[in-house]
Amino acid sequence: MLILPKIIEENGLNDFPVLYWNHVGLEMNRITHSLGGPHRGPTMSSRALGLLHLAIHDAYFAVLGHTQASSPPTWLPDGERPSSGAIPATLVEANAALTGAAVRMLERLYGEPDPGMSTQNRETMVQLMRGYTTGYRHHIDTLSAAHIYGMGIADLIHARLAVKPGEPGAGHGSYQPRSGRYYFRDEPGIPVRLVNIDPDDPSKGQRAVQEYHGPFYGTTVGDFAVTDPDGHRLAHWPEGTAEYVNALAEVRKKGGAAHLNSTDRSPDETVAAVYWAYDGPNLIGTPPRLYNQVLRVVAWNKRDPAANPADTTLAATLDQSSEFVRVLALANVAMADAGKFAWKEKYRFELWRPMSGIREHDPSAQAGNGGAQKLTAEADPFWLALGAPETNSDRISFKPPFPAYPSGHATFGAACFQMARLYYASVGKAMVEPNGTDNIAFTFVSEELNGICRDLYQPHDPGRPIEDQPGLVRTYVERRFNSLWRAIWENAFSRIWLGVHWRYDAFDYADAGNGKGGYKDPDTVAYSNVWTAPRAPDAPDSALPTGGVPLGLGIANDIWANAMRAP
Repeated sequence: MLILPKIIEENGLNDFPVLYWNHVGLEMNRITHSLGGPHRGPTMSSRALGLLHLAIHDAYFAVLGHTQASSPPTWLPDGERPSSGAIPATLVEANAALTGAAVRMLERLYGEPDPGMSTQNRETMVQLMRGYTTGYRHHIDTLSAAHIYGMGIADLIHARLAVKPGEPGAGHGSYQPRSGRYYFRDEPGIPVRLVNIDPDDPSKGQRAVQEYHGPFYGTTVGDFAVTDPDGHRLAHWPEGTAEYVNALAEVRKKGGAAHLNSTDRSPDETVAAVYWAYDGPNLIGTPPRLYNQVLRVVAWNKRDPAANPADTTLAATLDQSSEFVRVLALANVAMADAGKFAWKEKYRFELWRPMSGIREHDPSAQAGNGGAQKLTAEADPFWLALGAPETNSDRISFKPPFPAYPSGHATFGAACFQMARLYYASVGKAMVEPNGTDNIAFTFVSEELNGICRDLYQPHDPGRPIEDQPGLVRTYVERRFNSLWRAIWENAFSRIWLGVHWRYDAFDYADAGNGKGGYKDPDTVAYSNVWTAPRAPDAPDSALPTGGVPLGLGIANDIWANAMRAP
């Protein structure tokens, strides 16, 4: 059995059905990353959460119909969505439908066998998932019309958007990195991982595996809700320019391992680097889980205090439930599309990570260049990044196994938080500049720094609480943000301080630089070429954004403008 660390959040959130099933989806994210189950990595985990919340959304609002003047349209077109028939348009029935959709989608996502997962781990995952279903505070009448209706909605959405058997998904297939300067390389610190030949019988030995996450993902999976797929492209990264060298010098200084003499990073920058990590570690999971956790805090802060989930006849409860359903669906659909388009661009450019770029910066690192008498100033064949932390394990930090440009973190975070900004501005609960700051403040404790999770001195024991396992415990840090705009900024910067991204992976320095070698205050930054209307397919680089932040902002803008309808 897998024992999970407790979650730090206020009581009462999971009394609302949609927040409960969001919680279950986030738990399955960290469970599957702990047990080696399906839908792992930033791409597939964002897709899983998008599927879950889209099914919840359409089942819920299809039952309510237009009993609320502000009810949004469903994602499924009217001609494809079955009629809810004689199901009463009440909050009780809408919640029953969303529960049917959630349970069905979770079963479709996590209940099927996975060839890389041992039978024992699969049984553990299924048992945990069933435990969340039986632990739901409301009786689930699986024979009710509303529950069955929700299941049907989930099946329709799964059929349209899920990765089918035989499709590449996030698998690397026959992909091999290119050779030559600037191209993505294998991880120098972890060039291969050893995996059991037979997940059910470790005695059969292990084989070495080179991991490349999602090389075909961006070009093979379907879009969730963007209307301008050709418009969500990026300008070329600054090859052969002073900006490339300046970005290299910055990440070498700010993103290096703590013991290197070249590293000059403040404790606050190190905290931010680890705080936003969530690079798929044991018991924690991926960035889409992190951004959902932040969104839960924001949504709870914005709730109507009159709403009482125990009294489903209250108009305030209906309005509040609808608000939670809508904003969670918008944000998770935006992240699902962010994953597709970020990975499409990653493998279009195949840019190396800083650890490869700094180590191989001198031309002598490429065969046939004639060697060198002395390395160029910024080259360091022994440089080490602080690296993505392997929290709750005894493994070493690493650089993610996919190309650098653009940053997935920057794209996911910008898409999620921009969608929340647009939504809360539309309902009069926030003041937001579309390409500028806002007043949505929040405080959040990251599971990377919660005083519980740790760097272990021995392999993790899944049957023992993490609190009972020897290791170096991460300090508890409560971090406050005055706006989601500042969170977008710090989330993007954190990857530079972790040493796994260049700054242009996140944004154009021309947007953020202060002209003196430093940076503007985040509240004064506006990103260039953010999508606001369809782009010409042959738009030049000068009309395209640089980095994941404007890419994510534009994806959210596109989906918001179309009210999250099916493309």
